[in-house]
Amino acid sequence: MKQAIKSLLLLAVAACFGTALSGQTQVHGRIVETTGEPLTFANLFLYSSVDSSVVTGQMSGEDGRFTFAHLAPGNYRLKVNLVGFASYQSAVFQLKNQPGELTLNDIVLAGSAELAEVEIIARKALVEVRADMLVFNVAANPSASGINGLDLLRKAPGVKVDMDNNILLLGKAGVQVHINGRPTRLSGDDLAALLQNMTSDNVEAIEIISNPSAKYDAEGNAGIINLRLKKNPAQGFNGNLNSSFTQGNFLRYSNGLSLNYGNERIRTSLELSRSEDDRPDYFLDTKNQNGFVLDFDSDEVKHRNGYNLGGAVDVQLAQKHSLSFTGRAILNQNDDVLKSTTGITLPGSTAQDQLLVSQTLLDQSFRNYNFNLNYNWDIDKTSRFATDISVGKVNTRGQTQQPNTFFAADKTTVLSISNNAFDANTDIDMWSAKADYEKTWDKFTFSAGGKFAHIATVNHFAFFNVDANGPVPDPDRSNDFTYTEQVAAAYAILNAKLGEFLKLNAGLRVENTTSRGRLMSIQEITDTDVSRHYTDLFPNVGLSFDDGKTHALNISIGRRVTRPNYQNLNPFEKPLSELTAWKGNPFLRPNYIMNYQVTYAFKQKLTITNQYSVTKDFFASIFEIRGDDRNVIIPRNMGRVTQYSISASYPLEVCKFWEITTFLDGGRNTYKGNLDGTEINLSQTTWSVRVQNSLKLPWGIFMDLTYERYSDWVWRGSIPVRGNQYLDIGFRKDFLDKRLQVRLTGSDIFRTTNDYYYHGNYGGIEIDGIRSFDSQRFGASATWKFGNQKMKAAKRSKGAMEEELRRLNGGD
Repeated sequence: MKQAIKSLLLLAVAACFGTALSGQTQVHGRIVETTGEPLTFANLFLYSSVDSSVVTGQMSGEDGRFTFAHLAPGNYRLKVNLVGFASYQSAVFQLKNQPGELTLNDIVLAGSAELAEVEIIARKALVEVRADMLVFNVAANPSASGINGLDLLRKAPGVKVDMDNNILLLGKAGVQVHINGRPTRLSGDDLAALLQNMTSDNVEAIEIISNPSAKYDAEGNAGIINLRLKKNPAQGFNGNLNSSFTQGNFLRYSNGLSLNYGNERIRTSLELSRSEDDRPDYFLDTKNQNGFVLDFDSDEVKHRNGYNLGGAVDVQLAQKHSLSFTGRAILNQNDDVLKSTTGITLPGSTAQDQLLVSQTLLDQSFRNYNFNLNYNWDIDKTSRFATDISVGKVNTRGQTQQPNTFFAADKTTVLSISNNAFDANTDIDMWSAKADYEKTWDKFTFSAGGKFAHIATVNHFAFFNVDANGPVPDPDRSNDFTYTEQVAAAYAILNAKLGEFLKLNAGLRVENTTSRGRLMSIQEITDTDVSRHYTDLFPNVGLSFDDGKTHALNISIGRRVTRPNYQNLNPFEKPLSELTAWKGNPFLRPNYIMNYQVTYAFKQKLTITNQYSVTKDFFASIFEIRGDDRNVIIPRNMGRVTQYSISASYPLEVCKFWEITTFLDGGRNTYKGNLDGTEINLSQTTWSVRVQNSLKLPWGIFMDLTYERYSDWVWRGSIPVRGNQYLDIGFRKDFLDKRLQVRLTGSDIFRTTNDYYYHGNYGGIEIDGIRSFDSQRFGASATWKFGNQKMKAAKRSKGAMEEELRRLNGGD
């Protein structure tokens, strides 16, 4: 541990006090182990051979690569060390006067023959700002423990999860969620179910990419959120046990076990977790339509019991060839109970004339299976090739009962009874295959690849009228809906160094999409078979400036798309209650967005991002009147949505035990369109402030305190919602030689973001309401580590780094 701390200190001092050079030469290289596997976070120090002073220092990247830029002519030596490997020192090499670049041969670090076991202890920053992404390190935030994956996203900077569990990034919907770099290819309720079955204690970091390059799928207007799961780098056998619970109005808990084994050639892992929770959802609203007044009051509790099983095998086949296989199964059982009353006031009346009392009882199973095979070939030090095959399957089986009783104004006289039931079953099959190639020259890097993805869904909806004799099938209100989609894609990217500080990234992706949605019903419904075939180009161009010291600027333009999911395309009505139904739209078109983004970083601390986007055919969910007192929620394409956002972040080390990271977000959104006669013309200025405090308290206790306040916002593209604020707190402490970690958490501790007030007025419907959840929660979690949690570390003579540190500090 001492060696690791000394190395980090030396790197920090080298970065702050290293000699200010203004030369024109760069030195590139890569750090690998004897198997050819890249080594991440190796410590590199560049020395002047004249006086042995440290010129600069850095760490190798995730691919083992490093670059020393802006070096003056002269003679240098390079030293490399990494815990667990023997140190390396190069021979003296010369950089001449003329501008250019020097690419070193791969530097191979061998395991030391005399190794002592030490435990690797490193504390990551809460948030890392990188050139192409923002990284939220989950383990550095104690209050993020013991929650599910969807609630975890609510804590990530710039991410918002709305009341329908839709994920927004910088105020924009259409986020693509990846797990370990691979797209889930799920959306809507299916994506929410997947994330709710994940536990935050298995997530290492959340990577937020707001303007992805052409290498990524063009799907997702708002960008990409990648959940990077934990991996244990220790060799030998090890594992851990996790247990957590939180208590609000209802209890939620999860328990998990992970096992790992690794050596120089193979690594395997297996994890199993079980979680159970109850989630209340309360509605209280009033609708005015056609003179009718509907006072709706509902109380829903969603009970979930789930299992999450995952496994992985990584094999180093040869020095340049590696193979990895991952698999995951998520098994979930949902039992939801919704009880509601709707008071009905007829036109001209001053008091309620009728009362509808109804229930919705859901018994549903959810199964998700995903498998992935990846092959990587490091052809040589300048080129690489990778292939990836993924297969997935989702099954949902649901049985719903909806008893409905209409009472007269006295609330005791029964006017009518309508008891319904329906089965809703969904099967989704998906697979994809892709290949990527990359080649690097002195000033250019060329990347190219291709991908084919296929998804097929089968949806069966069987409706029953329930009488004294039991359920009776109703063919008129039943249907089958199938949807298939194939996307064939190819891309090419060129990265060019235009000068000492300037780089150009230009990419083009082409995607050919074929889709078909078919509705099978005995009802005479138009548009039961809708096919589409279209080809789109998605350019992405970025220009970046980085002087390596103070200023970094990136300007980028990119085009992206969001395709409608099958749930929004099914034109059949699905009853939510006797008076409200959901209906898909088979003619829902994909929406396209142009993103314009400028990012500036000052001394790699203050980061400011400006983004402007124009979305064509935005998806909006609106209420439409059916008859006198019924309404249907239906997705429509809105003509144009513009969104401007500006965000800033800054980490401030107040003192050695207290760091504050501040996030500021602001924006202006406009929603305009004529949706089949319903005029929408909304504009909303939004802002949010988040302050995250990380403190190291006495007795080895780490604490975080997070406060966020956000402004009014627009729900479903049509309904303004009042803003809220909240305060989260968390504590973390290690025991028993750091094998046991205990965490205490509090979310929304003053219950200030539990209630959402909304108001809307469009299309002949005026609505006022409040929706409430169970956000105020307190909990505890613990992790017990067993087996070999240590890595081999090379012995170093005492003071091996102190001399360099002393010289950099002027001999103090």
